[in-house]
Amino acid sequence: MSRELVTYIVLGSAERLKKLKCPKSNNTEEFIFANFPNNKVSEKQIDDLVTKSNGKLIVFLPPSTFPSTLAKKSLKKISMIDLSTWGWFKFNDNKDIIKNIKKISASLRNIPQLEQGIFFSKRLYFSVGGIGKFQSNPFNELSKRFYSRIDPQNPLPALIIKTKNLNIF
Repeated sequence: MSRELVTYIVLGSAERLKKLKCPKSNNTEEFIFANFPNNKVSEKQIDDLVTKSNGKLIVFLPPSTFPSTLAKKSLKKISMIDLSTWGWFKFNDNKDIIKNIKKISASLRNIPQLEQGIFFSKRLYFSVGGIGKFQSNPFNELSKRFYSRIDPQNPLPALIIKTKNLNIF
């Protein structure tokens, strides 16, 4: 049994993430910064990060976000069950028109946006062949792959956003 139950991987370039403080890992959580070099995302690098992680449940987060206490408790419970699972976090309630359009689009298509984050079991990730092609919506291909196996969990409470700039580069 792995020591860490949940691994949080913060997606972003080395330049973007050097401005952030990485939370400390403990016996139930592991935090990893992706640190993509030269503002290029490598599918192989993402697969390597997931492979080397200690958690049974992996969470991809955009920079400057963090799960709420309630979401973290839910993730730990999901991890302890040790079944193949996946899902995402709700959108933050926002007055921004563009965010509201993304929210409607995501709810209609059931594909999470980058600012929502996504969680999945490590077992499921590798059973579908990894991340696939990392596009403008990085979770598009991955969620299609997951849907081919199982339906997602109900969305968890929204991520806590510490800045308005959620770009990974």
